[in-house]
Amino acid sequence: MNHSVLRLSVREADGPRLVAALAGAMDWHTARQLREEATSLVEVNPRLVLDVSAVTFCDSSGLSALVQLRRRALDAGGSVVLTGVPGHLRRLLEISGLGPVLLGDGGAEAERPGGPHGPP
Repeated sequence: MNHSVLRLSVREADGPRLVAALAGAMDWHTARQLREEATSLVEVNPRLVLDVSAVTFCDSSGLSALVQLRRRALDAGGSVVLTGVPGHLRRLLEISGLGPVLLGDGGAEAERPGGPHGPP
């Protein structure tokens, strides 16, 4: 049976934010893993930057996990910022109406090359 694979790795602390990278598929098979691992990061630091440039696929379960993660971060006084959003994921966020919710935290910073910690 071919199951999806998702890797979450902490890259660095960027000032008051924790920077982590997601790689692989965010789908029904990996949504629980995403919620559990990313929630543990939010408990350490509620200001989380997620580099999603290596996300190869996302379905509604993946989107739901991101929304739940954002809600946990907001409840803790933080935020979730997506950076490196590939075209397929950006289109999905726009089509679903979640673009303003999941991309709005980053504002112009998320659009810069290298994300919020990249060059101006």
